[in-house]
Amino acid sequence: MTMPTSPDIGLTEILNQAIAQREIPAAAAAVGVGAQVLWRYIGGMAVVNGGNPRPLADSTRFDLASLTKVMVTLPAILRLAVEGALTLDDPVGLFLPGFSGGLWNQVTIRRLLTHSGGLAPTKPYFETLTGIGEYLDAMQRSALEEVPGRRVAYSDLGFILLGEVVHQAAKRPIDQYARDRIWTRLGMHRTGFGPVGAEEAAATEVIEGQALIGVVHDENARALGGIAGHAGLFAPLDDVVAYVQAWVSPDNHWLSPWIRQASVRCQTPELDGRRGLGWVLRGDPFDVAGDFWPYTTVSHSGFTGTSLVWDPPTGAWAILLTNRVHFGRDRNISRLRRRFHNVAAQFLSVAAGQV
Repeated sequence: MTMPTSPDIGLTEILNQAIAQREIPAAAAAVGVGAQVLWRYIGGMAVVNGGNPRPLADSTRFDLASLTKVMVTLPAILRLAVEGALTLDDPVGLFLPGFSGGLWNQVTIRRLLTHSGGLAPTKPYFETLTGIGEYLDAMQRSALEEVPGRRVAYSDLGFILLGEVVHQAAKRPIDQYARDRIWTRLGMHRTGFGPVGAEEAAATEVIEGQALIGVVHDENARALGGIAGHAGLFAPLDDVVAYVQAWVSPDNHWLSPWIRQASVRCQTPELDGRRGLGWVLRGDPFDVAGDFWPYTTVSHSGFTGTSLVWDPPTGAWAILLTNRVHFGRDRNISRLRRRFHNVAAQFLSVAAGQV
């Protein structure tokens, strides 16, 4: 009987195979426990079509898509809370006066962080609108789709509002606040909103023969100038590693243990989804952690092909960054994510007891 290969070899083979079979153009990935990186991978092509072909490099920045929600907007809100500028149960109308009255009074920062604020998932505002002012006007005129607090419904629009809450509470744009209060403190020196240099970024979708390279893929984020609470962040693998390490390392005090515990505790126990503050919990329909990660695991993913998974008690984590939409936005990598995280679970469950 042939013995199975080592899990770390399996991780490499899964990604090599996915690239060879053109399931994804490229991947940057890492797994670890606490501050230790136990496995790391860089492979494939940053650009294949619609631009000058170029291999992925260690320094290549990925369009992180909805990882923006947990790498910018969530920590910005948490920092503002500990600075006394806001509380999680403040209604958004306290900072955005046009969003007051009626059901809007029940739309709180906490409910937007947990996707239970009653807003629509998204709307094609980009087709006719430009800039945050026009977006806010349109959102004020739109009725909520659900009574706030009644159910979990993933909403980009809710995080667009949160991005503007950060702007008003911090008295400066969200990108400036995040740079000063989060990324600089965590050593994430190559993280930021786009556009970024085309030679620095992995390509996303090809549109009319031209690849988006260094320009945000999300259409609403583009219409907002590339800076938004729901999407728009670019970063290389090592900066994403630094970010997740800040969450799992007990000696990192950028956020206190109490705040981190609150962020990963289920905030929606009576609803139809399991959400922490920003984070997806096990059992939620958006959970991407595969079959074997502990029930305490939290995660988030991004439409462009990115994901971040970590387990607070053990400090185990896994990052998978791809530019899967470069081969078309209908390119589904759900099974690839599950396979990757299943092998990572075996690797890390052994490593967690040895580190």
